[in-house]
Amino acid sequence: MRTLCIAGGRKDKVRPGDVLGALTGEAGLPGAVVGKIDLFDFQCFVAVEKASAATALKRLEQGRIKGRKMRVRYA
Repeated sequence: MRTLCIAGGRKDKVRPGDVLGALTGEAGLPGAVVGKIDLFDFQCFVAVEKASAATALKRLEQGRIKGRKMRVRYA
């Protein structure tokens, strides 16, 4: 697994379902490759399988979560 850090959390009204929806919907990944989602006040950590991590990172950087662009990086 590889961990992605998303610069948005509870204070930005982001929920785990929003992150999962962005990964499976916009990013086009199957739900089975997404692992644990840890949500904090200002950031979110998502575990993704190594084989799909680069695709997830690239598509999340270009796409939107909850209608907003958010910075994404490897943790």
